[in-house]
Amino acid sequence: MRPQSRRGFTLIELLVVIAIIAVLIALLLPAVQSAREAARRAQCVNNLKQIVLALHNYHAASGVFPPGGAANVSSMPNIYWDWYGWSAQGLLLPFIEQGPLYNAINFAFANDAFTSAFNGGCCSGTYADFPNSTISNTIISSFMCPSDPYVGKTRNVNSYNGCYGTTIDTTQWSPDFTNWMLTNSPSGATCSGLFMHWRAFGVQDCTDGTSNTIAFSEALVGDGQGTGFGGVNPPSRYRGNMTLSATGGTTVGNKDAYQNPQGVLNDLQICVTTFRTVNDIADHRGLRWSDDPTGYTLFNVLQTPNDPQFPINGCRFNCSSGCETSYGYSYPASSNHPGGVNVGFADGSIKFVKNSIARMTWWALGTKGGNEVISSDAY
Repeated sequence: MRPQSRRGFTLIELLVVIAIIAVLIALLLPAVQSAREAARRAQCVNNLKQIVLALHNYHAASGVFPPGGAANVSSMPNIYWDWYGWSAQGLLLPFIEQGPLYNAINFAFANDAFTSAFNGGCCSGTYADFPNSTISNTIISSFMCPSDPYVGKTRNVNSYNGCYGTTIDTTQWSPDFTNWMLTNSPSGATCSGLFMHWRAFGVQDCTDGTSNTIAFSEALVGDGQGTGFGGVNPPSRYRGNMTLSATGGTTVGNKDAYQNPQGVLNDLQICVTTFRTVNDIADHRGLRWSDDPTGYTLFNVLQTPNDPQFPINGCRFNCSSGCETSYGYSYPASSNHPGGVNVGFADGSIKFVKNSIARMTWWALGTKGGNEVISSDAY
């Protein structure tokens, strides 16, 4: 009998099989990545949902939402530090199953590690650890968006921010504001959004309707590779970073963006140009969930989500890398989700707002009592 020979794959057949497998992998990978992002976005929605539900539980207990920053007494009697108050997140801890952490807070002290031998100058003093430093440095996963590649990977651990509306200059919130300390609580202070320092608003203040008033949204944190805390030069111009040294703004002293909308756009362009050309980049947005300053736990709506016209994650005028992210000009909502950001509204709902939203619509949603009329299909 003639022996039968086995026929193997030819080189061409093998190459064809490899090519087919490569095509299948190329088709499969985007689907896998899309499924993973869908899961991360769902977790982000859940995080925001827990925050806005906590807001309403706080409201049920107190009659108002928490302030964007509590007036904490420093180590010196009758001195209130605007810079180191407890954030709304800190006040919400009992309502997000963090009761033991809340109970460990010593509210006789500020939240951060700062003491001062204040003797008449702005910033003379010494730094030391307060009893609350352990609480402030605790990482809470509910405050971190899983789609942000840097949150929790650097020292920046907060993704979610309360909205202070179209307010521009936070130092204008109080007519008593001098430097960053007060001997008495402020009077007559207000802002257009739902959150501000040392004053709490409730459902009764949302005359635009709670379903048309932004409470919280998300923002990318810095990548830790700037000239601020990172000390990197040349710095990273990652879109989650921001500039601190813009100059020449004409609307910086204004209380609200509606005073001069075109001027705001002009100043935002100055911010973008500075970010692109000056090696002075802040990398610590979202530094801590416990701190009340803007840029850490508060945002405004001057820029639209992931603003395509002004692609930076914040701007502070007339400062430098030695300054903090806090108390600047613009702090937008931003995210790594394709197409937009998750937003929690004052009625407890969560909506995905597209990057393409009209600026004036976004401004209107950011205010609690601006009397704007917003169509249901405007975003």
